[in-house]
Amino acid sequence: MSEKSAQGWTDGLSGAERVEAVALTVSEPRTANWIATEAEVAHETATKYLKRLADDGKLTADTRGQQTTYEPDPVGQYLLEMRELYEEHSPDELAASLEAMNEQIRTWKRDYDTETPNELRASLGKTGDTTDEGERRQAAREWDHLRTRRRLVEDALQLYDRFPGERRSASA
Repeated sequence: MSEKSAQGWTDGLSGAERVEAVALTVSEPRTANWIATEAEVAHETATKYLKRLADDGKLTADTRGQQTTYEPDPVGQYLLEMRELYEEHSPDELAASLEAMNEQIRTWKRDYDTETPNELRASLGKTGDTTDEGERRQAAREWDHLRTRRRLVEDALQLYDRFPGERRSASA
């Protein structure tokens, strides 16, 4: 993160908000020191808020020896995202999103003549073009991501049957 962008993202955020923003977006377990540096807070501040986030179920903490690492709780994150989709989008909006994701996956299947992201990854050895390899690797990552998002949207859509009329901020 550049110095200029680092200054921009911290403007107006408290230490707790910065720690939460960093901790909930890491893609691998990180120490309190690493999160403190990224959030531009003292180690003690990061540790205090990380423990609070772990107690609230937003993070998982893993202590091995002297070191504790933190990462977003995958189940908690999934449920939060599903609730957000349910509360902020209508069933028609979610269905349209699902259609767009399905179309993108069909396009990858057709363009790369594969059925799964791992088949696409396996095809990397068949191409001699480094640009094509990079595009295939990127498409496989996005395909994995879309499959996860698709399940999330499908689960959010099922909430409408399970809890009809319960949305708080529905725009219908």
